[in-house]
Amino acid sequence: MRLRAVLFDLDGTLIDSAKDIELALRKTLKDVGLEEYMPERIEDYIGGGVRALLERVLGDKFREEFVEIFRNHYMENPVLYTKPYDGVPEMLERLKEKGYSLAVVSNKLEELSRKILEKLGLIHFFEFVAGGDTFLERKPSPVPIIGTLEILGTLPEFALVVGDTEADIVAGKGAGAKTALALWGYTKEVNTKPDLYLRSPSELTGVL
Repeated sequence: MRLRAVLFDLDGTLIDSAKDIELALRKTLKDVGLEEYMPERIEDYIGGGVRALLERVLGDKFREEFVEIFRNHYMENPVLYTKPYDGVPEMLERLKEKGYSLAVVSNKLEELSRKILEKLGLIHFFEFVAGGDTFLERKPSPVPIIGTLEILGTLPEFALVVGDTEADIVAGKGAGAKTALALWGYTKEVNTKPDLYLRSPSELTGVL
């Protein structure tokens, strides 16, 4: 596989952030008087950004103002429990040594994504970090993938998009890039078939 760039999703791909997202959600639901909607397993609701998370959890009880309440809680302390998945720092180090351009394309806010990567000591691996507010559209749209690759100076056919959700695979394929599903993340099955299935971060360095 002749590649020059690897674009990673953040939550469920590079980092396990479920506990901190759960904490922010619990505080949000308490603030708005909807604590009974707290799900037993937050991982089943993660993916697509804050609004998507709240819409999945609350259904017709969702209100737009809840998004800002959640973001304020989450921004206060986004790395209380969050940590990289085992093998992720070593994988990133190895890919950089091999000369790949690396980027993050998340549906989290760009500021929040950068803050988390900085606190975890991972920011230096990436030439560019895109959040859900960086471009006019977010995944599953291919726009953030295409925009990131333009910044990296890499054509889509020489890029791999790695993520744990349907949105990552659809966005990558829509952009014309190769795709890989991170099976260690929150989503184990997708309807759109990726080019690769990865059981662990170390498998990626084995195929590149």
